[in-house]
Amino acid sequence: DAWIWLGRRAAYLGRYGEAIDVFSQALERHPGDARLLRHRGHRHLTLRQLDAAIADLERAGELTAGKPDEVEPDGMPNAAGIPTSTLQFNIWYHLGLAHYLKGDFAAAAEAYARCAQVSVHPDSKVATAYWQVMTLERLGRAAEADAVLATVTPDMEVIESGGYLDLL
Repeated sequence: DAWIWLGRRAAYLGRYGEAIDVFSQALERHPGDARLLRHRGHRHLTLRQLDAAIADLERAGELTAGKPDEVEPDGMPNAAGIPTSTLQFNIWYHLGLAHYLKGDFAAAAEAYARCAQVSVHPDSKVATAYWQVMTLERLGRAAEADAVLATVTPDMEVIESGGYLDLL
């Protein structure tokens, strides 16, 4: 946990390379920790190191397969003080985004389908739906995009994802 918070703190200060280094050092000691891979993958994504992000996030997904999900504490709590995401949500969400940014929309659609399976909070459902719709539209799968869009209603009680809800 200390390694995670040290890396997160570096990232919050905009020192993304340092955060990657912290997570890499931690992974030398704890190579099977999906949380460290998730956070390092996220920071690779921030620096547009997409292949490295994909490798870390895919490995994190493998390590969490078939395991119970866990709430991921917020570094900067929202106004309600309620965490809105989980480890597995963050793995699949960021993996989908990495594939999307690479232009591999088929892989992004697969990641977002997995993300939707672990999206339990209205905020995570809305965020996932947004990227699913964007991805499915790029793939020319409008009917599937419409079906995802139909799962979102204007009255969903979101805390952090109001922008995504408005766009949907």
